[in-house]
Amino acid sequence: MRVSESHLQQIHPDEIRPNPDNPRLIFREQEMNQLLESIREVGIRVPITVYQDAKHFYLVDGERRWRCARKLNLAEMPAIVQPKPSRLENILMMFNIHNVRVDWDLIAIAYKIADVRRLLGKEGKRTAPRDLAVVTGLPLPTVRRALMLLELPKRYQDALFAEAGKPKEEQRIKPDLFVEIYKSLRVIERYVPEALEGIHNEDYVEAMVEKYKSGIVGNVVDYREVSRIARAERAGINSEVARPILRRLVRDPKYRVREAYEDSVKYAYDQRDIASRAQSLAEQLAEVPGPRDVSDDVREALRALRAEIDRVLGRRR
Repeated sequence: MRVSESHLQQIHPDEIRPNPDNPRLIFREQEMNQLLESIREVGIRVPITVYQDAKHFYLVDGERRWRCARKLNLAEMPAIVQPKPSRLENILMMFNIHNVRVDWDLIAIAYKIADVRRLLGKEGKRTAPRDLAVVTGLPLPTVRRALMLLELPKRYQDALFAEAGKPKEEQRIKPDLFVEIYKSLRVIERYVPEALEGIHNEDYVEAMVEKYKSGIVGNVVDYREVSRIARAERAGINSEVARPILRRLVRDPKYRVREAYEDSVKYAYDQRDIASRAQSLAEQLAEVPGPRDVSDDVREALRALRAEIDRVLGRRR
């Protein structure tokens, strides 16, 4: 019989099934063991939430508690039974119930956002990132990052999913790696697309991933320097300088991002930074009334600065 309104009921765990649309796909052993011990000591204090479909109940909220109840062979557990939702309602309900509590793994979110996008499309509704953020309750940047993961080859999606099952401190291949790599790729495509002529996007991504896995790139934020190379003209350098550097970065597995940055645009960016800071310091100094208003610490620092300025400008004192 279909449940028409929510009510509290004691249910045997074996009558309950996991929700096929739960975006939380990964349950780490360490976290589960902590909850198991808590339930062993004090029982289940907060009812799970389910809906009924034919002979079984399906989880809406409380899969970890349900898993622990089965391991502990509990005879029953408290559950709030609510009406069966549609497929789209089910996914969105799962998002809105859970995403305020825990940080789901981004790859799991991506898989379910793909379902939401498809179901909304079937109903003729908008599926832009902002629309997906509104219906799921997720921050827009999270939605955009998740959609980016959906562009990855399946082998990388599988690798992320496998890695997410490990304790967080043991994870190495994380979504941020691909986020940073794809950002750098987009910048290259925008500013110097000819640098990747004859190089497929997958080749670029694979080359950058291998550099990270082999330790040639030590930190995912290093890929931001690739973007700075691609935007060489912002530092006053002809973009032609960036092209061979970027091509070598893809083709030479031992060529480090830091080396590429130093070989191409580091000096120019440093010069631009010095000019900006010098201008800012000059404006600050212009507001100082006179020598009597300068502390001994500032006076000593300015002397050291003047010595460096004379050295750089080739002046003798």
